[in-house]
Amino acid sequence: MFRVAFIYIAEPYQCYHTASVASALARHPGYQVTEYVNFPETVAHLSRIRRDLNAPDLPVKFFKKSPLAKLLGRAKRFDRERIVILRENIAELDGYDAIVATEYTAGILKTMGLKKPRLICIMHGAGDRLVNDEVLIRNFDFTLLPGPKVEKYFQNLGYLNTQNSKIIGYPKFDVFEAVRQKKPFTFKNGKDFVLYNPHYQKKLKTYDTCLNKMIAGFDKQDTYNLLIAPHIKIFHKGFGFYKKALKKKNTHTVFIDTGSPAMLDMTYTASASMYIGDGSSQVYEFLANPRPCIFLNPKKLEWRGNPNFLHWTLGEVVETPDQIMPAVFRAFDRHEFYRPLQEKLFLETFGSPVLGASQRGADAICEYLGSENQKT
Repeated sequence: MFRVAFIYIAEPYQCYHTASVASALARHPGYQVTEYVNFPETVAHLSRIRRDLNAPDLPVKFFKKSPLAKLLGRAKRFDRERIVILRENIAELDGYDAIVATEYTAGILKTMGLKKPRLICIMHGAGDRLVNDEVLIRNFDFTLLPGPKVEKYFQNLGYLNTQNSKIIGYPKFDVFEAVRQKKPFTFKNGKDFVLYNPHYQKKLKTYDTCLNKMIAGFDKQDTYNLLIAPHIKIFHKGFGFYKKALKKKNTHTVFIDTGSPAMLDMTYTASASMYIGDGSSQVYEFLANPRPCIFLNPKKLEWRGNPNFLHWTLGEVVETPDQIMPAVFRAFDRHEFYRPLQEKLFLETFGSPVLGASQRGADAICEYLGSENQKT
């Protein structure tokens, strides 16, 4: 019997990338899967995913937390909190045969004294953005990748090779396939909506300079609604005041989501007619069905030729808030130019077929652990 722990050390968005793999693995004979969570709300998301997949719930445990970890959590020092929690749970996690995570931070478990379990990463995101702790991928014993683009990137860095990694696709699409059977999101007025998906990273963020002017611009026209779904980490600071301030900006044509499951399960990326973004790789999820994209560059970053901004080649890039609305109204006319590249990069990012990554991931874990067991 292989005992495998799936760990969700960060916010609930992580479970949309790995929970379906956990369910598929639990169906394999000889595998016992337990899920560890940090945030209480993650449990509700896991249950929701299982309902949509028609899969049974799996055993869930909360990470043990010292007073220090709890204090860091209340102060929203989540990066520091994650490290403390992982260190405090080493002894329990060391009792498993494998630990599966989608957070690079979990790579530090090996430096903290983790000995017995094989450490497995199911990579989330779609690349095109420099991540400070991506070097930790070298600490994982086995890594499951979404597609050839990311594989090539990490192989060129020398972090991965064909023996310690495998392409499986993007498990989140399996979750979405189940979710989309439900009614898609629409505004009450029935008009198409544009999705603005701002990232939290300081060097990339655009919501501080573009959000209010974008809202004003959409208020002056009656063709599109505007839906704003920020990266959930934008709300780490402010102790809830920023959420309240954003909610006050909602109108019958503008809706700002500050924390619903639809921000995480691709409901908005599937239903929107157009995408406006900056550094988020969610644009690739949007391009499962190619549609017009606009990218914001108010900081006037030198992005051309930079692989971390490859997705900015998939739509018009505007540099001032005043240019946003004109770009919106010409986006469909210009989409014919961008669509072939959107289709090409989507395939390079996620491979083919799109669906079935969860089962492929579970099978790959079984094959890997089985071969490692034979070595010992």
